Amino acid sequence: MMTRSSARKQQSASWSPGVPAGRGEWPGAGPSSASNCVTLPAQGQHVSGQRSESLARRRYQEGTLELRGNNWTVRYREDVLQPDGSVVRRMVRKFVGTKKEYPTRKLARRRADEIVSRVNRPDYRPVRMATFADFVEVWKLQALALRKPSTQKAALVHLRNHLLPALGLLRLDEIGVEPVQVLVTRMAEKGLSRHTVKNVLSTLRSILRSARAWSYLVGDFKVSDLVLPCGRVPAVPRFFTAEQAAAIIAAADFPERAMFAIAAMAGLRPGEVLGLSVDDLDFERRLIHVRRTAYYSRLQTPKSRASMASVPMPSALEKLLREYLRAWQPNPAQLLFATRKGTPICENNVVQRRLWPILDRLGIPRCGMHAFRHTHASLLVASGASPVVAQWQLRHSDVETTLGHYAHVLPGEQRQAVEQVAEQLRPDVTSVTRSEKQPEWIQ
Repeated sequence: MMTRSSARKQQSASWSPGVPAGRGEWPGAGPSSASNCVTLPAQGQHVSGQRSESLARRRYQEGTLELRGNNWTVRYREDVLQPDGSVVRRMVRKFVGTKKEYPTRKLARRRADEIVSRVNRPDYRPVRMATFADFVEVWKLQALALRKPSTQKAALVHLRNHLLPALGLLRLDEIGVEPVQVLVTRMAEKGLSRHTVKNVLSTLRSILRSARAWSYLVGDFKVSDLVLPCGRVPAVPRFFTAEQAAAIIAAADFPERAMFAIAAMAGLRPGEVLGLSVDDLDFERRLIHVRRTAYYSRLQTPKSRASMASVPMPSALEKLLREYLRAWQPNPAQLLFATRKGTPICENNVVQRRLWPILDRLGIPRCGMHAFRHTHASLLVASGASPVVAQWQLRHSDVETTLGHYAHVLPGEQRQAVEQVAEQLRPDVTSVTRSEKQPEWIQ
């Protein structure tokens, strides 16, 4: 009869001496059960010494939270997809926030956990890495080429003059607050305005947004974390008085007379004027349909969705357009204003070859066609139109743009308003006379 102690001795004698319990076979298990057990490889190794598409099972990561100067960062490991299809695990560092945003380590830890949580998800996939310059070449072919010509031109200027010289050699995941702040400082030293700096940053964020959507490992920054150059005193946009605008239209010959009249009487942008077709003129309902705009002799969509609308055609403009259409020559695109090749007329050519000579003869300082749009907005408001009506006529997304940038005080208008107020406050005027002279205000 076998005792319990002798049974334990016999069971222990059957163990494999070099295999610990739980890693090879269970205590007391026979050869058949041992052959069905597989030892898990160490983290990052391939199973059975053969190449696999994915690494071994990852361990849960919390990341290492560090305070570097006034910025919180977190370090953790990412699976990076190589060009040959293999996967390599690398240590990366991500920006968490500033000391001002997260004054305590606990608050910074919460934000760091949100960043690292991506690599702990069951559906996590390896990411790709590239330098900013290499990715930009792909982005220009796959994304920028689909944008409007005006957007393409601005983005290429931003890349050539600012982004590539400063960030081209950096990896996408290295582009954070500090490198972008260096970029902003360089642009400020060159004398760029705050508005231009923001436009360059907008192009950069668009590139990084595309890289993130395409599974690249990308850094991040917030504009609120950057120190931007101080804003300059804005220059007052040029505009004409009613007398000046009428004199310019009268001094011009067709087709420029029709161009200037549409810009001044309907408030269209220069590109919208040059992008009009004959089909956009609705004489029956007296409307002008804005459907496209011309940019350097190329047609594209208008500036925004709000810009695609119909505006009234006043009687004076209708008469002038009918006169112009009597001598209008048809072209394949049915453009209202076209070159001999049938392409849209370039705005710069109209301004330099037609508008400036007229301004010089009339003694008016030189400016662009956009001054007609400012003139139209100012005359609308001065004639008593409500701000909402002016907004809809100019097709702005908000009324603040209309009043803050386009509605200007015409000469004598401010003095006339002040004289009316002072007239009501004169001490030698009786209450009866004051009530009789009080103007009727628009509700």
